[in-house]
Amino acid sequence: MSSWPSRAVAILMVFAGLSCSQSNDGPPRSYANYGPGLPKFRDDAKTNTKVAPGSLDVAFVDAKGKPIDLKQYRGKKNVVLVVTRGYPGYICPNCSAQTSRLISNYPEFVKRDTEVLIVFPGPTEHLQEFRDRTENEAGKKALPFPIVLDKDFHAVDRLGIRGDLAKPATYIVDKRGDVKFAYVGTNTSDRPSLKAMLDQLDAIQKTNNEKASGASS
Repeated sequence: MSSWPSRAVAILMVFAGLSCSQSNDGPPRSYANYGPGLPKFRDDAKTNTKVAPGSLDVAFVDAKGKPIDLKQYRGKKNVVLVVTRGYPGYICPNCSAQTSRLISNYPEFVKRDTEVLIVFPGPTEHLQEFRDRTENEAGKKALPFPIVLDKDFHAVDRLGIRGDLAKPATYIVDKRGDVKFAYVGTNTSDRPSLKAMLDQLDAIQKTNNEKASGASS
């Protein structure tokens, strides 16, 4: 039978191991069970923040440094702009889950004349890691839409969504450039679901059809 000192040492070693597993070298333990299909986002998400006029009149850059301005979509496409947290020392599992679902369901957005833009705040060092993670979670499907960079948190600050780098946020802008939906999460898993986004786009289309029908009558 082991002595009490031996048992005490063993207990201390267990606690030391738990402490190490919660270090800053990886995601918090609360993320441990977040696989690609597990996070459940909000089907009932509604606009919960105001966007000041001109706040989304910003230009991002892609991984090659090419500027991407939301104005280039005016009159052509709606835009779903998803702001991720950036890189807080690891790839945010909710950010990669949300992006992988957008990859897998991108044809639904194409049907609705909509482009998806994923914003990765901060420098480029971990962008490829984020791309690889999301593509793998989507069944190794290639990324069909741009991931753009907000290098100096210019857009994040204009939108007032600073947090641990950035708060997760989703904006839907119609073809006229009007913000029709704006949702900022209160925590990293608080995000609109695909259904919530598609419902918003369907509502935009319904309103446009009603206006067109009224104008022609």
